[in-house]
Amino acid sequence: MTTIKDVARHAGVSIATVSRVVNGYAHVRPNVRDAVNKAIEELGYRRNELASSFRTQQSNIVGVLLRQQRTPFSSALAYAIETTMFDQGYRVLLCSTNGEAQREEAYLETMLDMRAQGVIIRPSGSSARTLKLVDSLRTRGIAVAFVDMKPRLAAVSSVVCDNFSGGYQGMRHLLGLGHRKIGIVAGKVAQKGGSSDVGSERVRGIRQAAQDLAVDVDIVWSPPFEVASFEVGREMGESMIAANPGITAVFATTDMLAIGVMHAAHALGLTLPRDLSILGYDGVLESAVTFPTLSTIAQPIHEMGQIAASTLIDHMSGASTSPRQVVLENTLVHRASTIPLA
Repeated sequence: MTTIKDVARHAGVSIATVSRVVNGYAHVRPNVRDAVNKAIEELGYRRNELASSFRTQQSNIVGVLLRQQRTPFSSALAYAIETTMFDQGYRVLLCSTNGEAQREEAYLETMLDMRAQGVIIRPSGSSARTLKLVDSLRTRGIAVAFVDMKPRLAAVSSVVCDNFSGGYQGMRHLLGLGHRKIGIVAGKVAQKGGSSDVGSERVRGIRQAAQDLAVDVDIVWSPPFEVASFEVGREMGESMIAANPGITAVFATTDMLAIGVMHAAHALGLTLPRDLSILGYDGVLESAVTFPTLSTIAQPIHEMGQIAASTLIDHMSGASTSPRQVVLENTLVHRASTIPLA
């Protein structure tokens, strides 16, 4: 690898002069600057940004810790954060925690080692552990913001959506269409309640709407599961439809779960939405290309990522030192998959 010493030797100048040129300092004679730049180009020299960050105690690196990157929701959120950061001169390291506290801890330790300027975190399932790690980051001068989900920590900025309201809105939509026997596809933690994760908040909204808006609601819960996915949605759909032939609608707590239920219904010979209305949650791109197109509670995913990135940039630059708590609203997107009960 070409070093700064090689450039200095090739240009016939001191290492200090090369350093001044590389770092854009003034007071370097034009002919000397030209000689150094020519040597850099001919030798293919690249500045070691990580080594530079160790010397200055600062870098332009930002860590983004999400649950996983293979879901449409996480991909859309990561894209919004990364493009916003890139446009402002920052470089993003995307990390998948799978919701596991150990993976989250390992990645946050890496952020400390790399002198990251800031970190955006979608917290794992262990709030206490996350808070301890966040305190460690903040004492080292690393800016932190939560996205999509947050522990109860008012001192750290967060950008989330109102998941309780979204669950309530979705259930109100199905009840307004006349459905009363409704299947709910939700994970084990969400069904159990008592947690503050997004699925639990959505289920709390669903339960509250059923209690407030009708007296004859029959909720059929899916078998419990750990992680939401298309495959799980299809499995849950097959199980629920086969065991509960009177269900007229299904509300799944993610779009990918809902799309899985759609596939199960098609495989079982149901005609959608005549035989079964299906509602999803998230508003990912894939929800608009299903057959029939999927009604969904759409989160402003891109806006959430942009605001999280902008908030962190303000903290890193010193433009804002006060924590910012942003709660975004969802939108019901009524498409072809939900119709009035005949």
